[in-house]
Amino acid sequence: MPSPDGTAGPVLVERRGAVAVLTLNRPAKYNAIDHATVDALTVALDEIEADPNVRAVVLTGSGKAFAAGADIAFYAGADHDEFAAFTKRCNALCDRIARCRVPVVAAVRGLALGGGFELVLACDVVVAERGAAFGLPEVTLGLLPGWGGTQRLTWHVGPTRARWLMMSGDRLGAVAAEAVGIVTHLCEGDELVPWALEVADLLAGRAPLAVAAIRDTVLAAVHCGLEGSGGPGFRREREALGELFASADGREGITAFVEKRTPRFTGR
Repeated sequence: MPSPDGTAGPVLVERRGAVAVLTLNRPAKYNAIDHATVDALTVALDEIEADPNVRAVVLTGSGKAFAAGADIAFYAGADHDEFAAFTKRCNALCDRIARCRVPVVAAVRGLALGGGFELVLACDVVVAERGAAFGLPEVTLGLLPGWGGTQRLTWHVGPTRARWLMMSGDRLGAVAAEAVGIVTHLCEGDELVPWALEVADLLAGRAPLAVAAIRDTVLAAVHCGLEGSGGPGFRREREALGELFASADGREGITAFVEKRTPRFTGR
């Protein structure tokens, strides 16, 4: 999607037959997600929802990463209300992906961390290059994943492994992510987008009503259903993130990240 001055915007949109390809396009920032990225993805999804000729979506990132998470520079300058509003918007974006009219295939190269991983967790199918890495490192900022990550990661890997990954901030390599059910298909780096397109083409060729019904019933099976981010687990996640953002540790973690130093957490 071009910006008003005609240059490439934060999300590129391309059609490949019945498949729409959405590419996060802030490679110098490892595709860190900011307000402009959320705006552009929301508009792109609106257009996809309105176009009956689109039968599947591929979501990927430009450059060396899928997305390294939220743009922490915004966090550093945001007050509590601004942070809460951004969190709510990002929750809604992940919900839009999870409940899109058509299946969404994530094509992951490099890092998918924080909010980037939360976008991946909202997708139906995940194709990853073998060098990709996934993680929710918010604990290192004194925060927690707040775009649905505490809920969706738990549904994917179970509470014990989810707690470890979020409390430690550890990363999962692509092979390990496939072993625990996050990654659907592994490939070599130069095969990533062609493979994702092949998967999306296959899904686009299936009966659309049946595909939609399968997606809805699977969501219901993992207690997401039509509640989405209005469910109690999601609400508590957002509340906890807001509390952590307002805490001394939360401010210290964000400031330390921006200043490129080790945070000094005090439990306050």
